[in-house]
Amino acid sequence: MPYQETGRFGRITKHLRKLGFETEMEPILHDSGGFNKLKKADQTKYVEVVVDRMVKHVGLENTERVLYECGAQCCGKSWSQFAKRIWEDSVSMEEFVEKLNKEEEKYNTHIEHCVSDNTLVVERSKCICGMINKGLPFESSGDFCSCSIGHMAAFFGAVLPVSRVELEETISVGDDRCRWKVFLQV
Repeated sequence: MPYQETGRFGRITKHLRKLGFETEMEPILHDSGGFNKLKKADQTKYVEVVVDRMVKHVGLENTERVLYECGAQCCGKSWSQFAKRIWEDSVSMEEFVEKLNKEEEKYNTHIEHCVSDNTLVVERSKCICGMINKGLPFESSGDFCSCSIGHMAAFFGAVLPVSRVELEETISVGDDRCRWKVFLQV
């Protein structure tokens, strides 16, 4: 059965290949061709299985690299343009954050600019990831959410000098919220 090559899940296939893990794909993705036929909750469970396989076959660091790239791609032009539009309509960081908070209310998101350490803290009380938010929390780990680090880096990096992003909490493993710390270059 061929690998799942399209949609959100297809990004995993694409970035495994792009980062040079073609020979490791078979034990990781051998049964991925039927992904779209799974019910949403079963898709979430399957994503967890694939992430566990990735960790086993390419290591945690490489799994995080693959997922980071998936998240950056997920952010895409529309999210980046959204950030740029709000940034361009703002006269200060405070106004940018205020406008983002208003726009992001529908996603149960709150953003705070911490001047003392030049970071943005982003908190979300519900998972908005279309790949996993219809299933139960992962039993093994929150490694999948490494993609959200890439998403946050691409989103804020469209308008700000992001040096790194840390994922501090994730709903996917049972936390009450997702929380990222976005470090900005000085």
